[in-house]
Amino acid sequence: MNKLSRKNKILITLFTAIIIALVIAVPYVSAQTSANPITNTKTLNAHGFAYQTADSQTIKKYPANFTLTLSPTGTNKTVKLFDVTAGSVMVNDISYTIATGKGGILTGKHAILLQAQETNPDGQTVTIKLAGRYFWMGENLYVLRLGAKLQVDDANYTLLMRAAIRR
Repeated sequence: MNKLSRKNKILITLFTAIIIALVIAVPYVSAQTSANPITNTKTLNAHGFAYQTADSQTIKKYPANFTLTLSPTGTNKTVKLFDVTAGSVMVNDISYTIATGKGGILTGKHAILLQAQETNPDGQTVTIKLAGRYFWMGENLYVLRLGAKLQVDDANYTLLMRAAIRR
C-alpha cells in the first residue's frame, strides 16, 4: 500500500477546501453582480416644503413631496450618472408629472445634481432643477438635503426637502 506523504495530504486538503469555497461562493457572487439594469433602478422619495413669492412682500409656504425613479447610465471615479425615467412632484395637493431627466452624483463632494422636465397633455411645461448634499448616518443609511426650483407655466416654487437613502 502506497502511503501519502504529509505534504501530499496537506495539498489534497487545501485543494478540496478551495473547491468547496468556490462551489459555495460563485452562485452568491453572481447573484450580487446582476447584469440586469432594472435591478439597479432606485426610487428617490423626498418630503419638505415649497415656498412661493406672491408679491415682493408675501411668501407662501406649502407642503411638498416628490418621487423620482432613477436608472444608472454610467460612472467614473468621481461622477455617477443617471436618468430620470418617471416621477411626480406634489405641491399643495397639486401633482405634476415628470417623465425625463438627467442627473449625477458627485461622490467626492457628496453632492447630487438633477434636471428633469415634462410637457403634460394640456401643454403645461413642468421643470425641476435640484441640487443637494448627502450625509452618512450609519450602516447603509444616508440623508439627502435638497434645494430645488420647480417651474410650471403658472407658478414658480422653491423647494427645501429631505430624503433618506438606503444603499
